[in-house]
Amino acid sequence: MRPALLFCLLLPVAACVSESNAGGGAQAAAQAAEAGAPQPAHAVYDCGPRGELTIDNFRSSVRLVDPEGDDVELPAAPVTQRSRYGQTPYALVLDGNEALYMKSGREPVNCRR
Repeated sequence: MRPALLFCLLLPVAACVSESNAGGGAQAAAQAAEAGAPQPAHAVYDCGPRGELTIDNFRSSVRLVDPEGDDVELPAAPVTQRSRYGQTPYALVLDGNEALYMKSGREPVNCRR
């Protein structure tokens, strides 16, 4: 499967937001505030048993070290984005304290700061 097609298919899934917290008080407010906050310049994400994802965010691009140890630089995709980055065969979607990392031929990885 082509990486671009995989990215296009998974992007809407990453954008889904649960409405189960509608009117859910302090937790919902904290999540909303966090989602609107800019991403940190340097962050380490826990990917569970897969390891860690380290991201240096330059806004128009990111440099990351994935759980397999690959050092990758990805441009914003499209260039005006500040939460989606990609270049064949990689894609990254940042959302609040979560990161969805995709690499062609591998299962997507969900990670949390």
